Amino acid sequence: MWTALLPLALVASQANALLRFPCSQLTVTRSDPLVNPGAVSAHLHQMARFDFNMPNTTDLQSASCSTCGIKENKSNYWSPTLYFQSPVNGTFKRVNQKPGPLTGSPNAGMVVYYIQIGTVTSFPKGFRMLAGDPYLRSYDSSINDSRSIMFRCLQGTDTNGQGNGPDTNGMPTTNCPGGVRSQINFPTCWDGKRLDSPNHKDHVAYANGASFGNFGTGCPSTHPVTIPLLFFETYWDTAPFANEWRNGKSPFVWSMGDPTGYGYHADYMMGWPEATLKSAMASCNDQSGQLSACSVLSARSEQEMNDCSIPNRVDEDLDGWLTQLPGCNTVQAGPGRASPSSGCGAPTTMLSKTEVSFLENGITGWTPVGCASENNGETLLNGAKYTPGGLTVEKCLNYCNSQNMPYAGLKNKNTCSCGKTLNTSKVSASYACNLPCEGNLNRLCQFSSSSDLTG
Repeated sequence: MWTALLPLALVASQANALLRFPCSQLTVTRSDPLVNPGAVSAHLHQMARFDFNMPNTTDLQSASCSTCGIKENKSNYWSPTLYFQSPVNGTFKRVNQKPGPLTGSPNAGMVVYYIQIGTVTSFPKGFRMLAGDPYLRSYDSSINDSRSIMFRCLQGTDTNGQGNGPDTNGMPTTNCPGGVRSQINFPTCWDGKRLDSPNHKDHVAYANGASFGNFGTGCPSTHPVTIPLLFFETYWDTAPFANEWRNGKSPFVWSMGDPTGYGYHADYMMGWPEATLKSAMASCNDQSGQLSACSVLSARSEQEMNDCSIPNRVDEDLDGWLTQLPGCNTVQAGPGRASPSSGCGAPTTMLSKTEVSFLENGITGWTPVGCASENNGETLLNGAKYTPGGLTVEKCLNYCNSQNMPYAGLKNKNTCSCGKTLNTSKVSASYACNLPCEGNLNRLCQFSSSSDLTG
């Protein structure tokens, strides 16, 4: 696991605490609560934890749920998404994410590290920052934003966190059989005064001489306060496109139109109780970062993490074969800095919470009810069960109708359950109906509805 940080001896001697936990995917949407709060952002992000309905984003503890694996942590984390661009016709297809090793099987998302290097001051309430520069298109060793990013070209399944494969500052230039792991470090030095700055960077700084895997030699005098090293890992399933390389050129592009990887970036909003994070950074010193070794923190179940996800609130296609990247972002390979793109007619407004839902509508005779989470061994609909293979919403509803049962539910992509009654107290709008049907990947197969049957 520690090979992700490269100089193991340095880690062993200086890192006194380590937290390592998964965050499942909250949503994929054109939103950036740090740079464009309350508005549609310029490019697509994959997000963990954020509650779009909160009136005050400095008080993240009031959020109703979280997609991250620590109950006390309601921080926000997000980074751009990756697309495949066909070398034949130039169309785009979003690349799926995979859970990281040793973190269970959460729905996509990322692995987050908090690492203590010597004596640190915990992040204060309301703290936020940005790492990386979305407009960079070349590597410059004198720029901290360049040195803080690394990509690992995985040669096989990453089962132990070590991730066998070469590291590069930009996107890999050869096919990666096990996928690509994007990795980014945040600054570890703070001015000790400001919670944020206009560009979300000036209040923090990287340690002197720091780079990815190198903790540097201490903070500059302008930013004398050492804060925990925040580090994101995200696993991208590039294997389905292994045969799409042409003349050694990567067929992948980041959502801001970056085919180089040098513009990779990430954002953070602190959402811990201050005393809890301070205590964890002082006492959780297991070198594997496992939560089971950290008594001051509580683990959140994988089900709770996945159930917190929400639908995209910008009315645009993200997952089909696209002729343009969401938000009109044009592919700009550099080496000069990229410029903002616009003008393709992409949506500029965010739908309200009541306008979007994971639930399917418009099926004659049936009305969506909601989604539910079943405990182990629990069955909310126990009248009949149907697993035909290649399950679709229509197959399930037709089957339950044939059984004269007014409630139907789809789960696990392939199972249809029917019932004469439903305990609606178990149904909640906060649960995520986010699994595609086995027989139609464009429809969602966690679906509960009641029919208009009368007899």
